[in-house]
Amino acid sequence: MTTPPQSPGRLPVLNMSLTHVTLPSSQVQVNRLTELVNEVILGTSVIVIVLSTVTDPAETEFDQSRFTWPTWQGETIPEAHQKWKAVFAPKDRTFRGIYYEGPTPEETPTFRVPPTVLSDAMWKMVQNESCAVLCTGLTGDPSAAEITTALEEGMLQAVLVEALFA
Repeated sequence: MTTPPQSPGRLPVLNMSLTHVTLPSSQVQVNRLTELVNEVILGTSVIVIVLSTVTDPAETEFDQSRFTWPTWQGETIPEAHQKWKAVFAPKDRTFRGIYYEGPTPEETPTFRVPPTVLSDAMWKMVQNESCAVLCTGLTGDPSAAEITTALEEGMLQAVLVEALFA
């Protein structure tokens, strides 16, 4: 499920592809996201929002340092991040974008996308877990196989973030 690329101002042109994965865990892991507690249990499925550049990063002004997320080890749950958020709208069950909670409105970049309707299964996931995984490290509109390969090869950077319902 891919949102059309959009370039709001000086922000990079990105695709945001929605998929889901089953996050493995050898134990119950608790991640504190602001005032919510998300318990990630063995075999939990969560939405993954893949941020990918529309073209080859070498041919665009994409700033790789914008997303300084740690490498995602495929066997583990990504680290929780307090500042990044994924925004969903309950009224029409859509994904609306992501933002970084900066100290001032001027330092709070928002990546909005045209509303992307979630499938019934995805909507249930985001409601049950109240979190999503943001990841980057790919270009174009990656397929599930490309995402899996990139994860296995340690090419993805990712964080676990709070899902906001606005």
